[in-house]
Amino acid sequence: MSSRATEFSDLYESHHRQVLAYCLRRTGEADAHDATSEVFATAWRRLDDLPDPDTELAWLYGVARRVLSRQWRGAGRFSRLRDRVQAQPRQTSPDPATAAVRSYEDSLVLAAAKTLKALDQEVLRLAAWEGLAHREIAEVLDIDVAAVDQRFHRAKKRLATAYLALAGTETSATSEGST
Repeated sequence: MSSRATEFSDLYESHHRQVLAYCLRRTGEADAHDATSEVFATAWRRLDDLPDPDTELAWLYGVARRVLSRQWRGAGRFSRLRDRVQAQPRQTSPDPATAAVRSYEDSLVLAAAKTLKALDQEVLRLAAWEGLAHREIAEVLDIDVAAVDQRFHRAKKRLATAYLALAGTETSATSEGST
């Protein structure tokens, strides 16, 4: 065994139980074992920086204190994240029939939207997809709010007309195909 490995082995044999006991007094068993392992991994990496044998246990306790502190901060971050995630409303998946109808309707809306002028499409997208208020849309398009109100109203009417035309075409094509 190399002198480096022997030095580490001696350190480990001399202080492992004490470091583990230190960690066990401050945290649960699994975390204490993890922390102790990390302490000795740090000791291995910093073997050349270890203090005199008289103070190496104190040095290991200092490393253990910092390791446990990182564990506690990480656990706190995890707990806060878990609480935020749990506070989010649950989204349930619709049944397959509902999903199929929505998918069909969505495809008709998108097809109808493609028949509109580019500016009408943009006004509708900014409102529906980006969730912008009319004053924000006015800012994006560099027009006044009254113009946005008018364009939005007209674009919705044109979209509804195009949708109904497509839905009517789809319905009549489906019924003709089944006879």
